[in-house]
Amino acid sequence: MRVGVCAFAFGVLVLQQSAQLPDRAHGAALGIVLCVQLGACAVWRWRAATSRGRTRLRRGFEWVWIVSIGIGVGYLYAGWRAHLRLDIALPAAVEGRDLGVEGRVSGLPVQMGDAWRFDFDLSEIDAPRGIDAADIARIPRRVSLTYQTERTKLSGRRDPIDPTDRIDRLPPIWPGERWHMTVRLRRPHRPVNFDTPFPEADLFARNIRATGTVRERPVPVRVPSAHDASTLRIALARLRADIRARIEHALGNAAHAGIVVALAIGDASGVSADDQRRFARTGTRHLIAVSGLHVSLVAGAIAGLASLAWRRLFGLRGRAPLWWATPRVAAVCGGSAALAYAALAGFGVPALRAFVMFATGAAATLADRRTTSSIALCAALGGVVLIDPWAVVSVGFWLSFGAVAAMLWFGDARRVPSRDDGILRTVASGLSSAARAQWAVTIALVPPALAFFSQIPLLGPVANAFAIPWASFIVTPLTLIGVIVPAPLDAYAWRLAHAALDALMTGADWLASPRWAVLELRAPDACVLALSIAGAIWMLTPRGWPMRWAGWWLWLPLAWPGTTRPPPGEFRVTVLDVGQGAAAFVETHAHGLLFDTGPSYGEAADAGQAIVAPALKAQGVTRLDRLVISHADADHIGGAASVAASIDVEALLASLPGDDTRWRLAGRAAACAAGQTWNWDGVTFEMRWPPADARVDAHARNATSCVLRVSNAALAVLLPGDIEAAQERALVAAAPGALRADLLLAPHHGSRTSSTEAFLDAVAPRDVVFQVGYRNRFGHPHSAIVARYAAHGVRLHRSDRDGAVRATTSAGVMTIERARETRHRYWMDD
Repeated sequence: MRVGVCAFAFGVLVLQQSAQLPDRAHGAALGIVLCVQLGACAVWRWRAATSRGRTRLRRGFEWVWIVSIGIGVGYLYAGWRAHLRLDIALPAAVEGRDLGVEGRVSGLPVQMGDAWRFDFDLSEIDAPRGIDAADIARIPRRVSLTYQTERTKLSGRRDPIDPTDRIDRLPPIWPGERWHMTVRLRRPHRPVNFDTPFPEADLFARNIRATGTVRERPVPVRVPSAHDASTLRIALARLRADIRARIEHALGNAAHAGIVVALAIGDASGVSADDQRRFARTGTRHLIAVSGLHVSLVAGAIAGLASLAWRRLFGLRGRAPLWWATPRVAAVCGGSAALAYAALAGFGVPALRAFVMFATGAAATLADRRTTSSIALCAALGGVVLIDPWAVVSVGFWLSFGAVAAMLWFGDARRVPSRDDGILRTVASGLSSAARAQWAVTIALVPPALAFFSQIPLLGPVANAFAIPWASFIVTPLTLIGVIVPAPLDAYAWRLAHAALDALMTGADWLASPRWAVLELRAPDACVLALSIAGAIWMLTPRGWPMRWAGWWLWLPLAWPGTTRPPPGEFRVTVLDVGQGAAAFVETHAHGLLFDTGPSYGEAADAGQAIVAPALKAQGVTRLDRLVISHADADHIGGAASVAASIDVEALLASLPGDDTRWRLAGRAAACAAGQTWNWDGVTFEMRWPPADARVDAHARNATSCVLRVSNAALAVLLPGDIEAAQERALVAAAPGALRADLLLAPHHGSRTSSTEAFLDAVAPRDVVFQVGYRNRFGHPHSAIVARYAAHGVRLHRSDRDGAVRATTSAGVMTIERARETRHRYWMDD
């Protein structure tokens, strides 16, 4: 059973890594073959059971048979589920059109600064002119919407906003409410970069087949309804929203209020950036969500209390267990508590895993059967993957199942305390078991931590030794007591929980402060990741296993996985996919330069934190020799502070106003000026614009954008920022020969105010990259500009269609890679 379940999960994983799905005809043929194989395997095992004995060869053959069938069934099941979801797609004719819709808020809305993001179940759609009724019928009935003020949407723009035509304060969005609003939908689309996780996969896993924005005009109207909480899902979402509102009211603007909310209902959207940094550097990320450990502790505590109460039930003088056995009562109560807490947490993967494990044990108790922890873990694995086949690509899946599997695998040989042991020996044995479990978890989680976060918190075992008991036995119980008790007692419990968190964060600050607290490495590729997992399993084998120390050797490739630095005289340019914004990373043999840092996404997020810094860390970048900020527009500078907070910046070159606070992002800073030049590892960097005497105008920032040319002996790349036609003419007039480049980042994202004929003649690019957001509201790149590049015979690349674009030079040849092509997955919209 255990082998078959693991094989099934592996088959699901293989499907989720596929670039395309098998068509239905091939799937049906595979299903027939698997049915035949399954029947043959059953007959084989029946004959083997009736024969005198089973040889090792026969057992081995059976294992291979079961594994192959399990992988095939998992692959086929995941493919079937994926086909069902891909059948639902937003028609192209509807994208970007204003639709009048009515429906109900479902799920838990999340507030991000001046914006709300929420799932919305459509019930009525008003068909606009020019759209067929058939296309309206094909619109997905569950969409993800963002409702934000015009001030937030236009942050960073130069033109003033009419204050009379703006909604500054959004109404609260509540689960179950019916709204009539005008929305603009589009297909799910998220940035795709090299070596980083796929944010688009999360939308697909949630069955979100369309996203959109709420239009401010006409003003959205809440529709009165007597049955807002009409489903169990909405009722649960309303309960979670009510608990969140109570906590926020009780704690106000307290520094760690978001963590209390996360421990209560599993919503980590309110955790501050500072707290996230502390948890990341100390290896305690699991504390900002409802983990499987928390669910297990709550279920165990309720089961213990139920057992005690049932044995000593008042008035029955201990006769209650004669009617119904105490273990069965404890199993039912503990399982119910696990289900309730997992539901309150939104059935995240760790919570769901813990619930299924506990439910498996409870079911065995009710059926008078005995089970093992490994069977319960495999039951949880099968249950989670059956319910959510896309869970296998989430970080929570690997961290949760990996930690429990490591403790079971490594803990099989631990010593069980005897009743004859004294107190000191019992305590010492408990501490030894806890230390061994922490060691096993630390070793087991190194490979997934590198795969998802590109770092290893070296002080993680020390931090977890204190943080796990403190959070599990003090903070979490106080938080849940606040959930249960009425006002005003709930506020006292949550304030005590927050005070305990203050003490925990003080210790986390101390542990996170050393620069060496985190070891940052490149994200491993598939082969290196497989080797490191095998090494972890080998190191955690029981005592007596031959050559346990050899497992460390399988970890050596972790220090040198993936791509290597360019050799001397060559360079690599990665134009990142940051949506509607700009960011490009230039690598030489021993140096790195970042040109722009991507946009701000509002008050709560920016591309530096969400995309640029993770993408650089995935390549093993821990230091930037130079950061260039072309100008102060929000789509170029929005992520600068986040990048500087995550990665050391040696020097800054920028075109910013003199009083801009971002001049302090690096120890050395200077203004961009034409004529600046330097050489790194045989690669020349030349600043071509702005003139040395140029003054930055807050109302005409594009005119002083930094223009950087990177070249070696044979090839060149030009990064022109947001210069416009006037600056292009000036550059061509000054030195047309100095502009030639093989790869050009399109000026001003392909706006029609740039990319003049004379400029293209002077640059003569072979390839151009338009760094634009999917269906952006500016209409970039302009169709006339696209046609102009095509008329010049230039190969066109677009970040909204190709994802990140990487250009690598080698012996006079420039190789172009596109992330959406090299990392394509079946759920991506072509």
